[in-house]
Amino acid sequence: MTRVEKALRRIVADLERTSLPFALVGGFGVSARTEPRFTRDVDLVVAVPDDAAAEGLLAELGGRGYVIVAAVEQLAAGRLATARLASPSTRDDELIVDLLFASSGIEGEIAARAEALEVLSQLVVPVARVGDLLALKLLARDDDVRPLDAADLRALRSVAGADDLGLAREAAELIQRRGYARGRDLVAALDELLGT
Repeated sequence: MTRVEKALRRIVADLERTSLPFALVGGFGVSARTEPRFTRDVDLVVAVPDDAAAEGLLAELGGRGYVIVAAVEQLAAGRLATARLASPSTRDDELIVDLLFASSGIEGEIAARAEALEVLSQLVVPVARVGDLLALKLLARDDDVRPLDAADLRALRSVAGADDLGLAREAAELIQRRGYARGRDLVAALDELLGT
């Protein structure tokens, strides 16, 4: 078992001890929906009603050995967007778990729509749907810093059905409407990806 797989198993077990809905996103989420690919971290959306709940979860995880490496605020909403944690499952401080609380503004919807999939042997995890993963990748895309984003978008597009594309459009519109689009036109970016 790789260090990243250990970190995934550990954070899933720790999140399952809470009552907070969550879903796997990022490279692991894309791999679960398309073809397996290498990833160095674990990304999960966690549905929390407010920053106090996010901070409570972080305190609980701190008690289990996680170390907060960084926190990012969503400036437009004034919310804790993402917490980057070093996983206690290995001694490698660079093994990162990213918890997204208010990065896209639709974490609750993503977690509610997630489907339980076996992502590793004997590990079933709620995984974001293809449409939600498309919207999140369009939001986070940075071809200079993360060249895998473009490949992930192509892979997701190749497996997306009509319902997935409808969900991607709905998610992109909702991210924009809630003010989390980071100055991007996600609907136009989706249209460009689809060639429409």
